Amino acid sequence: MKKSTVSNWETKSKIIEYKKGEQIVKEGQQRHKLFYLIKGSVKAYYINNDKKIIDWFAFENEFITSSTSYLTNEPSLHFIETMENCVILETEKSNVELLCKSHHDFEHLFRVILSKVIVQFRHRIVSLQFKTVKQRYKSLVKQYPQIELTVPLGDIASFLGITQETLSRIRASNE
Repeated sequence: MKKSTVSNWETKSKIIEYKKGEQIVKEGQQRHKLFYLIKGSVKAYYINNDKKIIDWFAFENEFITSSTSYLTNEPSLHFIETMENCVILETEKSNVELLCKSHHDFEHLFRVILSKVIVQFRHRIVSLQFKTVKQRYKSLVKQYPQIELTVPLGDIASFLGITQETLSRIRASNE
């Protein structure tokens, strides 16, 4: 992990370089930070019976956070891990709140970001409840056309709630 401080006096944010496979949030950890991916990709997951259950991917120009820790000040319920070398802008919650109070434009941006995340999770819930596995896979590839180039198939299968073998059959039937 390589750190450098952004010169902006108000945000007191840090740009940090992470290597592939580094955990930027661990289960049980208090991380009141908002992460913006400048370069790279990350995944958020839970561990259940020694198995990773992926529930969120974030790619370049997207935000991610430990929503439990960030929004409720409770320990994180999941891990966030880099899937490739990353450059990430990390901003403390207190700095985000300061910017929101001081600058209407930043407050608006934060609301847009939060709304996007809420809608993304809502779509995920609806997808898991009402769509077939094949439909969920097609939606994921439509949302992230390059996902299979950076995300291991096992992680994609976990995100879809299926086995890697089932994912292979679905991919083969689409060719």
